[in-house]
Amino acid sequence: MKNRRILALALVLIMATLIGCSSKTGNDDFKDKTVVGTVNGEKITKGEFNVLYNQMKQNYYITEEDEEDPEQQEMIAQLKSELLDQLVLEKLIDQKAREAGFEVTEETIEEARLEFEGIIADLAAQMEIIDQESEEGQEQEKEDYTAEARAYVEDELAAMGHTKDGFINLLAHQMTIEAFIESLLEDVEANEDEIEEYYNERLESQKSDITGIDYEEVELFRPEEVRVKHVLIGLSQEDLDKYDQLMADGKETEAKEHLEEKLKEIEPRAMEVLEKAQIGEDFEKLIEEYGEDPGMENNSVGYIVRRDGDFVPEFEEAAFNLKEEGEISGLVATDFGYHIIKFYERYPQKIFTLDEKRDELKEYLDYEKKADAWTVILEEWMEEADIKKYENRL
Repeated sequence: MKNRRILALALVLIMATLIGCSSKTGNDDFKDKTVVGTVNGEKITKGEFNVLYNQMKQNYYITEEDEEDPEQQEMIAQLKSELLDQLVLEKLIDQKAREAGFEVTEETIEEARLEFEGIIADLAAQMEIIDQESEEGQEQEKEDYTAEARAYVEDELAAMGHTKDGFINLLAHQMTIEAFIESLLEDVEANEDEIEEYYNERLESQKSDITGIDYEEVELFRPEEVRVKHVLIGLSQEDLDKYDQLMADGKETEAKEHLEEKLKEIEPRAMEVLEKAQIGEDFEKLIEEYGEDPGMENNSVGYIVRRDGDFVPEFEEAAFNLKEEGEISGLVATDFGYHIIKFYERYPQKIFTLDEKRDELKEYLDYEKKADAWTVILEEWMEEADIKKYENRL
């Protein structure tokens, strides 16, 4: 039950944050009409600012004591300035949308209402999954989850100053703004020459430096990989902490001696496990019984290792030195302890062709071009707008 309440609350908070609840809520924070800025003569009130600021205080765990702490005031002032800039930008975009004829319609509100009901349905489904994993939910009817999800969401919205209908109007407003932005950028897209040029440049870059591949970009080159599992006979946390502290203090020789001494202490146990592995005892059971790496718990795949520095060098080298399926390494000493590694599979490097990745590349480059174009549009609007900010009133 507790897990489901946390899930519901998290969802509501995410929704409220995502749709920009800063300027259109009905709670008490909104009532302060002190003007803290204007955009082309349209006012931004202290009430609008307070709603956004109080939400940000929760996100950053800013307390009243923090606000009064001289050491925190510069950071808080910077945060307030950035929030006011955000409100200015929101106000300006709203104005441009209205000028272009984009207004919230009954049709948009109905779409938002369906979106809200979809959120309730998704939450109810997650609640059911969680309950089915526990005894208390085995006999609960499915319709109860929908009612419970709705109650949680509406209660939490009320606690943040929203009614259900008010929140749906916020969703509708957000959908209208998104439609406006999409209309401005609909003709911005990457052409075939740009896609091919990007493919050639990034392919060479990824091949030359596999550690520099951004997880968000399209994978064009996949280096050789090996799949392994291991049993870690680890050093104690106290010994690890001491080693790290010695290294941080620049005492490398002392740190190395400390590591060697502690490795000798756990070597007999590590040798015992290695011998069991070498005579063919079930490696999964050895991991379960002796392993001290949390990453191996309930891990049916194991680790996929590349020569990219994600693993300590000794582990990486030992993993790649294994050749045959089922082959067991010797004891591999690292800063964590002793590893006994079992080899499962090798994946050769792969170069993806332009045809294989064309659709992904176009989607990626379209997004990048639209983002750049949107930045230019915003900069032009900001330069043309009559903007006044009164940060001393925040």
